[in-house]
Order: sequence, then structure tokens, then C-alpha cells
Amino acid sequence: MPVVESLAQLRCSGNKGCLVTWGSDLYVCGGNEFLNVFCLEKKLITTVYLFPSTISHMELDSGSRQLYVLCAKSGIYLLEWDEMGRLLQEPNSTTQKENMTIHHIGPSFCCLQDPCISSFVLAGDVLVLAVQQPNEWKVNVFLRKSLRYEDPTPVPSRKVTLAAKVAMPDTRLQPILCCVSLWKENKVNGIPSNFLLEAQLFTRLFGVDVAMFDSPIILCGFPDGRVAYFPIKGSDSCYENQSSLKLLYHLEQPVVSIGATKTGSHDDRTEQPIRGSGKVPCDCVLLIGQKGSLMSVTSRGEREGADCEYRKYPVQASVCCTLYLTAGVVYSNHSDLFSISIPSTKDETTASATRSSVVSSVRYKVPMIVAVVENNHAPDGTDLVLLSSRGRLMLCKLNTKESGNQRIRLESDNTGQKIKELLSGIGSMSGRVSRLKCAISEKSRSLQKLNQVMSLSRQLLSGHWTSGPFQCDVTPSWTKMLQTDCIIVSCKLENKTDCVLERGWTLCVLISSDTSYSFPLQSLKPKEKTELTFPLPAHTYRSLDFPIKIIFTLFYNLKELVADSGLSADTSLAQQGVTIPLQDHSVDLLQCLRFGHQTSHPVLPPIIPEDIAQVFVKASSEHHNVHSAAFNNQGIISSSAIKAKVRISAFLLAQALQSKKSGNPLCSAVLYWLLSTDMVKGQGLTEVKGVTPDGKEFSLQVEEVTVSDLTAEGSIPGIEIQILSSHIHVVASLHLAVISRLQMLLQQHKNVCQTAGLDLGKVQQQFSAQEPLLKELKMIKERLNVDEDIVSSTATERLLHIYRELRDPGLFFI
Repeated sequence: MPVVESLAQLRCSGNKGCLVTWGSDLYVCGGNEFLNVFCLEKKLITTVYLFPSTISHMELDSGSRQLYVLCAKSGIYLLEWDEMGRLLQEPNSTTQKENMTIHHIGPSFCCLQDPCISSFVLAGDVLVLAVQQPNEWKVNVFLRKSLRYEDPTPVPSRKVTLAAKVAMPDTRLQPILCCVSLWKENKVNGIPSNFLLEAQLFTRLFGVDVAMFDSPIILCGFPDGRVAYFPIKGSDSCYENQSSLKLLYHLEQPVVSIGATKTGSHDDRTEQPIRGSGKVPCDCVLLIGQKGSLMSVTSRGEREGADCEYRKYPVQASVCCTLYLTAGVVYSNHSDLFSISIPSTKDETTASATRSSVVSSVRYKVPMIVAVVENNHAPDGTDLVLLSSRGRLMLCKLNTKESGNQRIRLESDNTGQKIKELLSGIGSMSGRVSRLKCAISEKSRSLQKLNQVMSLSRQLLSGHWTSGPFQCDVTPSWTKMLQTDCIIVSCKLENKTDCVLERGWTLCVLISSDTSYSFPLQSLKPKEKTELTFPLPAHTYRSLDFPIKIIFTLFYNLKELVADSGLSADTSLAQQGVTIPLQDHSVDLLQCLRFGHQTSHPVLPPIIPEDIAQVFVKASSEHHNVHSAAFNNQGIISSSAIKAKVRISAFLLAQALQSKKSGNPLCSAVLYWLLSTDMVKGQGLTEVKGVTPDGKEFSLQVEEVTVSDLTAEGSIPGIEIQILSSHIHVVASLHLAVISRLQMLLQQHKNVCQTAGLDLGKVQQQFSAQEPLLKELKMIKERLNVDEDIVSSTATERLLHIYRELRDPGLFFI
């Protein structure tokens, strides 16, 4: 008796159903508009496709990942998936219900619109379908590449009809289409077929010409009992009329199934595993009628001039669904499930054209089955998947050694074989136990590793750290790479925790939101350091796009770890991983300058956008030939050096930099604090010259000054930082970098000292003196946005004058 396992309960309408297997997935339809995807591994429904109308037939091409679905009174719909299992075309809508994803398939998925389509079959690159007409059946052939969503009404490449017009029988019965091909040794058939026939049977059924052309044959069984055929390719000599079907046989009852199998003694083949007959050479074509008639078509002997032999076998009516296997055919009549095999006729010498016989069958006592298909996912190939008329999806394991009239016995001549089988089973079980132990051990290690990662992440994200669990120090420097000068950043990562960063952690570096690097860490123990080096993107420092922001994060990818541990990999944690944010750093222009006589540095065109002064100078030089300031692709070059000054309280700098403890002069200490170069510290310099990353020369000078008019009595000693260059964008960028450094210094030492006797009224006067310049600059910008024709040499000179007034000497930092 078979072992039946219930898998799922589905919606089912009437006594029709469709089953298609694809790997470990089952595509199931119970005669309605719902197409369910059932996963045999997970034993649950994962996806549901809702079509506009009732599904009557479907065909799968696993090679191209395409599923053709015929919807009643609508047409053929096409579902296509990519290698990741995602639909190539977006569904009308998608909803989630518990563990199921429901896709609503709309008219946009229709690739062949025709309400008269009754059935179809795939034959390689073509789609063959039967169309019901008022008094006849038509068979149309379409090239699959011509079927597109944009045009659901393509023109068929070929049309074939039945020779005689007859009245239509019961419209609830649909024609049956089947593709058969000639089997040849050591040859891959060009067009995939449902069945492969041996050369002798194929030639005697369809002729030598068709066999020579190796043309697949489309067999058509109609509700009036006729079975006809036509070749897909060939010349005019292959068939008399290309527009009509050729009659093969009249079954005298509605045809419900056409297939092929191998003949032979049932007793001889009980040891063979059950498997599909689509990939093996078959020597028997089977025609099955609804009212219980099975007609076998075989080749009569091997002598020359012999024809085919037709044998009729009675089967239990009425036949509902069939499945063709190597050892025979499985069919259902709603009340029971049967398995039969066709006996061989090669040794018989009778010559009657048609004879009746009794075929041996096995009854499995599984009622109300409307669809049956092989379980290709089964390891031994003996499982069937069944769908009952009430929507019950079942897994049935057949006993292939059982027959209707055979007694179970163990003879002495096969005792050794039975013992071998038992020993083989024991060895197989031992191997499975060993593999299971290895899998459990691997899952345990993965769970332990996952626990370590989550514990470390929780500790790092707890927020109990004062200076951060990891310290990142960055140092930019110039180097030569591939004969080109570039800036590289050296990053020292220090582990200040008591945990070990093991393999799997990655240090991620994000630069200015458009460039990123990742460095896998092998093993970073507590208090240890590791040094990493990466280049800065050239477009950021050559365009003086400072400060350059660098973001450091630690990342651990949990996807593989969660999968190995046996947990669900669908969670957001497994998809995103663990991210630990570290410190953010900024690289300013003062860290990327080059000093001394480095005239060999290439002059690079700036990438930064032109500021308002550049726009004025450019337009003025083009239209008015201004000689006082020239504009070229290197920026604004003034006839005299452009200067910007920054002044700050000397007492504040002395306290913040602690220059007295170091013993260095205050001016030299300030310059070293700005540039951090040993050249300044070793020689006690107060002035340096060099070039910027884009190749423009500059000068940076620090000197002591006295600032008056800020206190009621006396003056304030100060330090003046002077920036000089012939390029206005260089002066502006260096001025901004120096101001940013001073602002951070004041923020860090805001409680160091207070300037005594400060006259706030005089400070207010300095602010008020610059307000007219700011208002004038704002007015010129507003006029420029309205009318660009205002650009003139006068306006250009005025803009440069405002620029100098605002930056030379500028406000005083107290």
C-alpha cells in the first residue's frame, strides 16, 4: 500500500487541477484563478499569484525561467523570473499575508490575447495552441520570441485546421496537445519534446521524410475522438497539405491524454525506479479516452514493410488525469489511483490489426485525484504529488514492487540481494548520521560566533565610553604613485576595549560621501594597533574642496553566519549586519600643503566652481579687455599679490599652545601648530612658502603685532597670520582653513583667559565699519542674478576691493 502524506489544503473549484514541478517548488492550481507556489523543503506555501480569470492549463520552460499560463476566456499570460527568483515585470500589486507573498497579475502580463484558446503546448522556440471555432478546430503556431507584453495580438507563423468540419461536442472538454521527437543516440535534440520515440516507431507512424528532417511532431487529440498530427518543420514532401492535420486514429470517445512509455513485462521491471519517460526512448504511444479506452501504438516486428500495431485495453472509467512513467502510466478515475504497464509484443507473430487484451494494474486506493505529477525533488524518484478534487495536496510514496495478483514472498535465490540491500541501507544511514553530526557541530560553532558578535556589539553600543572604544588617528602625506603625485592617508586603529576583533569584522571608510574603502580585520587584540593606508580621491584636494570629511565605521556581515546557524535569514539584522560608528575626522587644506622649492609639482586646472569675483573678472576680460586682473583656466591671477590677515590675542595663543613650556618662540609655535611640519620646528621658522594641491604658489607668515583701539588703556599684544598668493581662490581657501583652526582652538580653551579692560563699544565700531561693505556685496550679487550685463571693469575692481577690505586685516580674535 502507498504511504500518503498530507501537505496543504488549497482552494479548489470543480474536478480540474494543474501541477507543475520546478526543483523543490510546486506550482499548484485547483481550477480557479489562484496559482500557489508550494515549497517541498519548507512544507509551506511561499507565494500566490492571483490571475484575472480561471487557470485551465500551464507549461513551464525551466531553461528560460518562463511559465506560460492559460486563463479561460482571456488568453495566455507569461511569468518570467531572473536568476534570483524575482519577476522581471512588476505585478499590479503585492501584499503580504503571514509567510505568503501575494502578487496580483494584471492584463499587462498577457502575451497572447484570444478568448477562443482552448489548450497549448511548448515545443522549443514555438508555442502551439488549439483554438475553438464555430464548426472546426484550428491549430496555430507562434514563435515564442514574437510574444511580447506590448503587443498581445501577434500573427501566427503557421495555421493548421482539421480536414472535415463537424459539430462541436461537449465544450467542457478541451483538446490535448503533445510534442514527440525522434530519439537518436549521442545527439541532443534541437527542440525539447514531451516524449522521445524510437526510430522504428517514429518512422512507421509519421514517414521516412519527417524522420530524415528530424522534425518534432505535434499530436492533437480532440473531444470528438480524433487523433491527428502535423510536423513542425520540413518540406512539402513531408506532408501533402501544410494547412491541414493528418488523421492518425479515431478513438471513438473524447481524448483525455496522449503520451508514450516503454513496453515490457511488468514482473521484469518491478525492480526499476519510477521516473518520467520524457528523457528515455519510448517504443509505445498511448492514447487514452475518457470512457475507459487505452490504445497502445507499437511497431509490429522488424521486418521490412511492417506497419504499426494498435491494441486496445480497457481501463477503469472515467479517466481524469494521467502521468507517464518509464514503467507504465499512472491514472485516476476520481474513485481510485491506478498504475499499469504495457506488455511487450515483439515476440508475438499474430497479424490482426486490432486486438483486445487485459492489462495488469496496481490499485492504490487513493480517491478523488484530479492532478498527479512526479516529485523530482525526491532522492529515489518514487514519490508522486497528488491534488484531490477537494484541494488537498498530498505526497504519495508508491510501492513499485506490488502488483494486483502477486503474492509477497522472499525466494532463496534473492536472499543475498536482500541482505546486500539491508547492509547498503545501514551504511547509508550511518553516512546520514555522520553528516547530521557535522551539520549540528557547524551550527553550534556558528551560534557561538553569533553570540560573541552580538555581545561585543551590545558592549560597544552601550554608550558607557568616554573617548570611544576604538581610536582612529589619521595623518595625510604626499607620495608618488604610478609617477603621479597624490595624497595618501595613514590611519592607525587602536583597540581600547577588552575584546578581540576577530575575523569577520571590516573597517569601512567613507570619504566625502562618494568614495569608500573597506579593510577586513584579521585579529585585533586589546591595546593593539593596526595601520591602514588609503588614497584620497584626487578631485577633492585638487579642487581645494576642503575640509574633506572621513567617516569610520566597523561592520560585521551576519548573512552567512545566520544561514550557517540554521536561523531565518529573512530578518533585517541578517540582511544589514552590525554597524559600529567610530570617530569622524576632517582633513583640511593646511595638512595637504607642500613646502620648499617644489616647482616640479604639476599645475592642475581647478575643478571648483567660480565664485562671484571670478564671474566678474571673466566677463570683464572678455568684453572690456581688462588688464588689471586676468582670468584663465588657472583661476584669477592678480598683477599684485592678494593678501589676507588673521589676528589673535598673543596671550590666548600662549596659554593654549603652552609655548613657554616648550621653549619655542610664539610665532614659530603658532606656525608649527598650523602646519605640523618638522621643518618649522627644527629651524624655528616664522614664514614658509610652498604650493597648494592644485599647484598654486602661496606664502604663510606669522609675526607679532600690537592691536590698539580695543581697550580703554593701552594696547593688546597679538599674533598676525598673513596669507599671500596671486590666486584669489588659494587665499580664500587658506583663510578659511586658518579661521576654522582658530575657532576649534577657542572652543577647546574658552575658559583659559579673559581680556581685561576690553572696550565693547570700540569692538562694536569695528563690526559697524564692515557692515556697509557687506551690504554693497549683497547688492552686487542681487543685481548680477537679475542682469548679467552689469559686469564691467569698475564692478570687478570694486569686488576685489571689498574682498581685500574684509580680509585685510579682518576682525581680531580675543
